[in-house]
Amino acid sequence: MDKKTKQILGVFFICLAIVLFIAFAATTGLSRTNLTDFREETGDHEKHVTFSHKGEDIVTLSVRATPGTYSGNSIIPLMVVVTHPENTKIDSLKISIHPPQITSHFSYGEIFLKTPEWNPDPMLSFHTNTESGKSVSVLDIPNMGVQGKGTVRLDFLMHPFWETESPETLTVYINAELSGSREFWNTYIVNYPVGVEFTR
Repeated sequence: MDKKTKQILGVFFICLAIVLFIAFAATTGLSRTNLTDFREETGDHEKHVTFSHKGEDIVTLSVRATPGTYSGNSIIPLMVVVTHPENTKIDSLKISIHPPQITSHFSYGEIFLKTPEWNPDPMLSFHTNTESGKSVSVLDIPNMGVQGKGTVRLDFLMHPFWETESPETLTVYINAELSGSREFWNTYIVNYPVGVEFTR
């Protein structure tokens, strides 16, 4: 077999391998999967939502508001936690904090993000958008880096304008993209509004 023939065969087998890989990827887990199967657990001022795929838990979204933490202070701590198995990691994360409905008697002034103690720190942005006349606080972390390998906890402080005796529901939209080491590095997408009810 001469050199030219070997080169032609080499190119042929490379192309064949690429085609087979694409076909293999299309029939296995090398894809983007929107997680839709979930179960919820609700407690006092908190909610936990666990998403699964093919019977395996992929990610749990937890939100907890703790009114009355600071005696004589109207500030409400809000904690958002994203947990996942060791065989997955969080690639990106976006959290949007929505106030109660427009008919609610609850109103808050500002929401503050407590600086995470991460090293190294991923790039993040925390800003306020206006949606349907409401101020929505948005935390965006497009690349979690090494911090996405473990549990991610983010702490916020809400400062309401006034109190209410009626139950109110604060909604936290959590959008996360995760990648797994199983099923040939499948990418998982979750986008879910976690509502937490509390009374002040």
